Amino acid sequence: MTSTAPRDGKITLIIADDHPLILEGLKLLFEHLPWIERVDLAEDGLELCEHPRIADADAVILDLSMPRLDGLSSIRRLRRRYPRLTIVAITGAGHWFPEAEVREAGADGYLSKQRPGEEVIAALENALMQHGYYLSNMCNSHTADRPAEAELLTEREREILKLLGEGYGIDETADILSISPATARKHREHLHEKLGTSNTATLTRIAMRLGLVAD
Repeated sequence: MTSTAPRDGKITLIIADDHPLILEGLKLLFEHLPWIERVDLAEDGLELCEHPRIADADAVILDLSMPRLDGLSSIRRLRRRYPRLTIVAITGAGHWFPEAEVREAGADGYLSKQRPGEEVIAALENALMQHGYYLSNMCNSHTADRPAEAELLTEREREILKLLGEGYGIDETADILSISPATARKHREHLHEKLGTSNTATLTRIAMRLGLVAD
């Protein structure tokens, strides 16, 4: 279900997982993104569904295998109570559920815990946009006076941005441009600094917006 009032402010995210290391790792992954206002944690499905901020949360990421209340039951309960809530499910290799079943329960996104952090961020971004959230506004709301992204970048940085947006790794990018990997990484750092980003998923979206990569 798409929100009738697309948002352009930063979001509140709640992450639920019964493994402390994964919980803290996901918190570190998300809490510094420019479109995240706050990250709260829950250690199982019941704690998630009864979290004091759940009614005001914009999105949740939850493990499907949790004690007290499992992930699928949590998703169904949350979807009934909060139809506009963005929900992304994650799971370990030993507890994989059919994607159709997870989405039927009400999840907007679903992926393995084994996927890179950038893919988890991208999954949440995609799910949020399904609910009418304008991530470009969220990322740039604090930089409204900056010039357009294209005017910030050198020709080489645009080349790096295009290749990263097309899915090439930093070593492949360096090889294509006949530069060293260290130089390519330095250009990538400059891209993050100039564009206020922290991950390749967001760089890809900017590359698409600039027409450097086909959507």
